[in-house]
Amino acid sequence: MDWIEEVSKHNSSSKGYVIISVVETKGSAPCSVGEKIIYSGEDNFYGSIGGGNFEYKAIQRAQDLIDENARHTEVVRYPLGASLGQCCGGYVRVMFESFVDTKDKTNEQGWLSYASNLSQKKNDFVLITSLNSEGSFCSLEGKIVLTRKQIYDDSLGNIKSKELLEIINSFKDELASSGSTNTTILRETEGLCCESFVHSSVQAVAVFGAGHIARALMPILTKLPISIYWIDDRQSQFDQYDGDVSSINILCDKPADVVLDLPNDAYCMIITYSHQLDFEICEQIMLRDSFCYLGVIGSQIKGNKFRKRLLNKGFSEHIVDKLMCPIGLKYKYFKSPITIAVSIATELINFLERKRQVQSI
Repeated sequence: MDWIEEVSKHNSSSKGYVIISVVETKGSAPCSVGEKIIYSGEDNFYGSIGGGNFEYKAIQRAQDLIDENARHTEVVRYPLGASLGQCCGGYVRVMFESFVDTKDKTNEQGWLSYASNLSQKKNDFVLITSLNSEGSFCSLEGKIVLTRKQIYDDSLGNIKSKELLEIINSFKDELASSGSTNTTILRETEGLCCESFVHSSVQAVAVFGAGHIARALMPILTKLPISIYWIDDRQSQFDQYDGDVSSINILCDKPADVVLDLPNDAYCMIITYSHQLDFEICEQIMLRDSFCYLGVIGSQIKGNKFRKRLLNKGFSEHIVDKLMCPIGLKYKYFKSPITIAVSIATELINFLERKRQVQSI
């Protein structure tokens, strides 16, 4: 479940809530730009912005806003120093958006319904928030949802402002040049904050197999900014998973037959119950030759045998050398499914981190 889904859930009731968003960091911050908490009081919240005293202070401010029971947006700067029990230096800017405890939520339902629909369809869009109602663009009370072809504005008609359109277009150019799948741009001088949702560039991750290791892996993967494809031909294996599957594309079919249906440049992890099935999936993935990573669970001996068989089938050394087997770290004493799952997930996180660093250069 992403934060837009969580907000939709809160918005369906009359309960007030606050969206807490990290919009700027400097120095050794305990969080990243774009991280959020959806807070509705009494320790009821979704997400995290790094924990510790810094997060505690932010939640305290959110509670104050809920107690005020008024629609409000502000940006607060938190120095990462002694006052927060930190020694990192630098600062974090946090945007607070409080939504009033009332059943009359027409404005919120407008942008939220539109953004939620785009998110569910995996369409790209940009969400622009007005930081205050006293700035240059007070007509923006609420949010603007921007796609490549369409603009949704809470205050219909005001979007025709020439100066505002120029700012929106500059946001589009800035986001396009960032190359990132998840970007937040704070422009306090213009009273605006812009967040991108670029689903088309989200890394696709395919997990073949729905056994005990894959089921231990899924709760970790669903917390990462990826698109998950979970493949197995045994519905009974999926039925044993009791976690949230709302963000998982479950494909119950012959795994080798699903390969052609995967997005290009997929990160592929093969964790099935059969060595022969593992090999058949590897062969199909290499025949298609559109993957950024191909890993198989097993041993070094298994990996060497697979590479030899693939070379004998006529695959080039260049593509065969891309096969990673074993995947994850090997431990002498810790061999439980969750240990293996954490190890495999760590490799994926390292891959995503390297990819993001390259994009940001």
